[in-house]
Amino acid sequence: MLLADALAGAGEPGSPRQPEDKLQPYVYCDGFAGGIRAVTLDRRPRTAEPWRAGSDEVGARVSVVDGYRVMYSYARTFAFANLKAEQSDSSRYSEDKRIVTLNLASMAKADRLLDLAEFSHMGFSVQTLTKRELAGRSLGMAQIFSDADSVIVTVFFLNQQPQYRKFQTHEEFIFLRDAFVRGYIECAAEKRAALLF
Repeated sequence: MLLADALAGAGEPGSPRQPEDKLQPYVYCDGFAGGIRAVTLDRRPRTAEPWRAGSDEVGARVSVVDGYRVMYSYARTFAFANLKAEQSDSSRYSEDKRIVTLNLASMAKADRLLDLAEFSHMGFSVQTLTKRELAGRSLGMAQIFSDADSVIVTVFFLNQQPQYRKFQTHEEFIFLRDAFVRGYIECAAEKRAALLF
């Protein structure tokens, strides 16, 4: 389902449920980063366990009160990003953040072909883990943390055959990845601020 269809049908019988206020800013971002579009929107099943595996630590779990998956692609290309916006239990958020942050650092330490970076933008803290070459099904991921409302956004950046992707070189991929992360954060920050008024 296209995101536009989900928005148009909101509130109608049989239409997708509206996300809770805390997740709404993270789900309805579209058209940023050079025109990337959200092409599917799925809600985490209400029957799912209130957690997910968080790392290689035995039994390490990350709380998930609610969540959505949004797939993004550019026009006439296959999927570029698989985004998961998840609401942590506020009493567990600090531990959840610690678990997933250490997990990415552990992955980078175990594989020298991965680059780990950390930065902040508009009140969000971010980790990116990126392959140094265009290989495999996934080229990297980003974790975006919103301490203000206990939200963890995880983005997997996907690889495709050259004819089905917007980038052809590793440098072009990095440019698009950075534009996606910055654009998404700016959109989410603006939508989150609008909810406060």
